[in-house]
Amino acid sequence: MRPALGGPQAQAIRGMAKLKTHKGASKRWKAIAGGLYQRRQAGLRHLNRRLTPAARRSKHAPVVCTTAQRRHLDRLLPY
Repeated sequence: MRPALGGPQAQAIRGMAKLKTHKGASKRWKAIAGGLYQRRQAGLRHLNRRLTPAARRSKHAPVVCTTAQRRHLDRLLPY
């Protein structure tokens, strides 16, 4: 019977370390088809009286990531 290993020995036996998900990004971004990510628009809680109704409505639409953001999000959200 093998003894249970802990610490660096166990990591060397098991292989590479697990990738960590960035919890802040996972709460804000959701993966969609095509390898893209989308999030909700910020700034809808208060101080909206100055906005036109069309501008207020446009903030309800989801925001899709840019290509630069996608590279960062691929690393932050590996799974």
